[in-house]
Amino acid sequence: MLIANPIYDSVFKFLLEDLSVAKRFLSRILLEEIESLEIKPQEQTATSKKHLLTVYRLDFRAVIKTLISAEEKDAAGKVIKPAVYTYKKVLIELQKGKKLVDVLRFRRYLGDNYSKPDYIDGEKVALPIMTIYFLGFELSEQKPILRIMRSYRNGKGELLSVKDDFIERLTHDCIVVQIRLLLGDTQDALEKLLSVFNQKWIVSEDKKWILRYPEEDIENIADEDLKAVIKRLFFACQDEDVQKDIETEENFDESLDDALRAKDVVIWEKEKALENKSKELENKDKELENKDKELEKIKKETAERDAYILALEERLKKNDS
Repeated sequence: MLIANPIYDSVFKFLLEDLSVAKRFLSRILLEEIESLEIKPQEQTATSKKHLLTVYRLDFRAVIKTLISAEEKDAAGKVIKPAVYTYKKVLIELQKGKKLVDVLRFRRYLGDNYSKPDYIDGEKVALPIMTIYFLGFELSEQKPILRIMRSYRNGKGELLSVKDDFIERLTHDCIVVQIRLLLGDTQDALEKLLSVFNQKWIVSEDKKWILRYPEEDIENIADEDLKAVIKRLFFACQDEDVQKDIETEENFDESLDDALRAKDVVIWEKEKALENKSKELENKDKELENKDKELEKIKKETAERDAYILALEERLKKNDS
């Protein structure tokens, strides 16, 4: 079965513009039940001498339903205490990166989202942020999916079960999907769902935007969430507007992309140089501190020696007299 490659921005956007599919997709990744979902496409236009390209940063405002306490039943199976849930609104970011230097772009975008207020029912609020990154490069930890989740601990380092709105809005959790590690032999249902990003299924070098998914009949797919995603990507493969957007992406002036990344590389190198200088200064400070300690030690030893010599001289004077 031929499906569109979701690593392309235009395909990824088409996939998640269907909110029913997006809810299924994000719920599985977040391991949370999404009660409602609202898309917030952030369009950015990049220009070169030859092309005009609109790049989409996909944001979602979600209401997440979280179980606080499970329902309780008596011996006869009658519910004596219903389940208790809490609801929270969360701003979800999705970013795709091809190279390590893209972390600079991620940081700028994240900072921009922190600085912009959101409005719920006309009221200005600061929503908690959850970031999901799809990476085209590998990290040091060779796992397809990484969940970087904060924990609350007391001064002794003991784990706490409470959460605070102030902290939730000031810090954020992160999920990282390493596309290169999403191999065919998946280990669980989530990796199977995310296997639609598997680049080894590319049809050909001149049609990298098309993947040949192993299952030919959609109805044979047992996982309803995966089936919904596959159907959407199948439709994307047939959609003429999506194909035009893909062509624009593929024909986009590479020199502009390289120039933007080169700029980020310069910033990256400058930050590394500053970090190294800070370490050098820190080491020099430690060296000076150690030298000061040595001088203090020498001064103390000299003072003790002088005191000892003075005491000897006093004793000699007394003996002479």
